[in-house]
Amino acid sequence: MNARVVCAWACTAVSVAVTPALATDDEHKSSYRERFTTCAHESKGLKGDEHQRFMSECLKEHGAAAKKEEAVKTSAEPGHQQNKMKTCNEEAGRKNLHGDERRSFMSGCLKG
Repeated sequence: MNARVVCAWACTAVSVAVTPALATDDEHKSSYRERFTTCAHESKGLKGDEHQRFMSECLKEHGAAAKKEEAVKTSAEPGHQQNKMKTCNEEAGRKNLHGDERRSFMSGCLKG
């Protein structure tokens, strides 16, 4: 192969691999910026050490809340649905269900 072609492929591979990491970093900075803005708004009127303590605690609290939201989002991802499908499928197999009974069971299992 031509050296230029190899270089082009290598550059493309590197950019594809790095792009998701950069997006995650930008999302983290954005969420921190939003938390900081919210806390700064709530701290109006505080000065000096009192302001610094408030901001520190506020950012920790909002950071914990953001992590909980992230956990909820993660459980709604396709991997979660696939695991649920696998579990329901195994249970239907143990119950030896077939045809309409199996479809009905799988529908209820996946919804609940």
